[in-house]
Amino acid sequence: MALVLPSNATTYRFDRRGMLQKPGYFEKAMVVVTTSTLLMGLPVDWFLTRAQNDLRDGNLKLVAAQLFLMLFAVIRVLGRLDDVIRGVKLEVSLFLFSLLALASLFWSADPGETVRQSIVIGSIAVYGLYLCIRFDLGQILQLLAVMFTISAVCSLIFVFALPEYGLQPTGEWAGVFYHKNALGFAAAVGMPALIAAGRAAPRFRLVFYAAAAAHLVLLLFSESKTMFVAGFGSLALMAVFRLFRGRRTLRGAVLISMGGSAVFATAFATANIGLLAKWLDKDVTLTGRVPLWEDLIPVVQERVVFGHGYRAAFGGYFSPVHEVWIQHPWEPSHAHNALFHIWLELGLIGVGLFLLTFFRAVKRAIHGVNLRPDAVGLWPLVFLSTSMLISITESGITYTEVGWLMYVTAVLSVSNWFKNEPLRPPPDADAGGVDPDVSGDLVLGRELGSPGRQLVGADIG
Repeated sequence: MALVLPSNATTYRFDRRGMLQKPGYFEKAMVVVTTSTLLMGLPVDWFLTRAQNDLRDGNLKLVAAQLFLMLFAVIRVLGRLDDVIRGVKLEVSLFLFSLLALASLFWSADPGETVRQSIVIGSIAVYGLYLCIRFDLGQILQLLAVMFTISAVCSLIFVFALPEYGLQPTGEWAGVFYHKNALGFAAAVGMPALIAAGRAAPRFRLVFYAAAAAHLVLLLFSESKTMFVAGFGSLALMAVFRLFRGRRTLRGAVLISMGGSAVFATAFATANIGLLAKWLDKDVTLTGRVPLWEDLIPVVQERVVFGHGYRAAFGGYFSPVHEVWIQHPWEPSHAHNALFHIWLELGLIGVGLFLLTFFRAVKRAIHGVNLRPDAVGLWPLVFLSTSMLISITESGITYTEVGWLMYVTAVLSVSNWFKNEPLRPPPDADAGGVDPDVSGDLVLGRELGSPGRQLVGADIG
């Protein structure tokens, strides 16, 4: 019988584990392809006109493609149940929200749609967990930046070379997206990610900065006013947070900045300041949003605690909002407010879970900036602020696939920093300031009870 020295066996297992788990170029390419599909859909759909899109009843091909691509992530983390469990424990309420969406099929007004859409949101949550297990946040941002760069290039090509597909009938830019607001959303969440990835990756800095500038142009010509406010607000908040990073006054600066931004966005949403409404070319009803919210209140009151089921409230003239559709000829497809929309679909339970996750993530994101005051460390706080601005007059990050994915990665990353990294007291501004931006891969945290082994982002080589 052959004998194997324990030292040799240990070395073999270590090398084999590192070889199998280190992300390679193929795995990174798969992430870019998957996230691109979540953001832009299938390329064949880019060549559909607005009228053709309106005639479609769902897009089962897109859902099937997204689930198939995300299946690769599930296969990749098979056998790592311990890491998956630790990842879920980082923020249990995040995954309870996805489970609540699936459970709502039992009282849903449209069980079939609830099942389909809850499987998608749950799969995206698992995919976000996979990203945090396999990559650190700096790598995730670089992969997202590649995806947003592709989005900017393709949208510009469609606008200038294929205007019959890249422009809306009224002339606004839509690029490869179905609607101008989708293009504006990609720009609003993409610009901070591209800037953060550019600062962390000097080799690609010019490319990512150019893509951010392209998204700024796309945002302007999309004429998506809500995303215009959110996009420029996110850049302003990024500058403020960067100024106060590493200082003891960071928490106060965050509270004042986010509070002021929320007040500004709310004022814009309710059109209480006529000058701003006139400058943004909005009427006093904000294109029908205020009357919509008023008419949705009776629908909410029908099922206050549990809601009407995930993605089941807005289903046409035979759905819970049938009276609203009769009163509003523009046929709204969502509530145009994140909390209102969650309340309609998942009731007060869903609203409570979402707010618990969000505010805890903001608190931990501030902690994360103190841990690593570089561009990557700033990004979760900026993204959470951006999602808050978007949520005022749109249905927020839970209504968009890539937005939900970025939310999951941001929440899990800051939760890992908070639970598994010791807090370094921030230096006073007069005592030397903060560390400069750094580049390269930075680990996210360490496993509980094992200070010598990383938890998330551990196997990056």
